[in-house]
Amino acid sequence: MHSYTRSVIIRAPIEEVFLFHTDVRNLVKITPSFIKVDIIHADPPGPGQHVQLRVRQFGFLPLNMLMEFFIYDYPTSLADRQIKGPFSSMVQYRYFEDIGGGYTRMKDVFEFSLPLGILGIMAYSLIVKKMIEVMFVYRQNMTKKLLES
Repeated sequence: MHSYTRSVIIRAPIEEVFLFHTDVRNLVKITPSFIKVDIIHADPPGPGQHVQLRVRQFGFLPLNMLMEFFIYDYPTSLADRQIKGPFSSMVQYRYFEDIGGGYTRMKDVFEFSLPLGILGIMAYSLIVKKMIEVMFVYRQNMTKKLLES
């Protein structure tokens, strides 16, 4: 299993940052341009929410993903996991901490396993590790920009 963790401080109340991440339409706004995300279906926000996505990397490789929110602890934590999709396993945790003065620390923890054995290990080393980092830096920067403007 691989793991990536990154935090950002956002000048916005914790409740606003939390609710931003419960609106799946915002996923499209915070996804880098080399990844195209279409929301096929989304249940109302809350524990057990299912979100069905179609994701394309670099304009090709269309992949369908079914995600489920299994932690919904307003306003401090959210977590979703892949039910169906390209990863062997995938979970994303988001933690929100009120650090005072109208600022929130948001921490993403992304844990995943790739399929295909040794090919998956090679793909992680050559491509996936850097893509995950670029994606989360972009997502957090865009979240900050959108919430602070």
